[in-house]
Amino acid sequence: MEVKPEVIAESFAAILVGTKMRRRTPHGEHRAKDPTRPTALAYQNKENPKEVYIDNETGNTIYVGNNGRTHVFTQDGEHHTSFFTTRRNRIRRVIAGRWLRTFGDD
Repeated sequence: MEVKPEVIAESFAAILVGTKMRRRTPHGEHRAKDPTRPTALAYQNKENPKEVYIDNETGNTIYVGNNGRTHVFTQDGEHHTSFFTTRRNRIRRVIAGRWLRTFGDD
């Protein structure tokens, strides 16, 4: 699956600008209220990620922090959701063409 160049450009621009907007989608607001979710570190992990991906279907940017904390931000910079992933799961998403890796150590 091919990613549109404008999706990549917008996502890189958001990374480089490092916007500190703390907006959430309704889904993100709901998940943030659950104390067992990794949402508390979403903005910290966004500003200092271990890995960054682009979702090829939505254009959303995925930031991965320590221990597989994975945070999805919309193209508008809103925090959409957070969840845990394994390295193996992230590799499978890349191989399947769902995510494009844009930053991180190999």
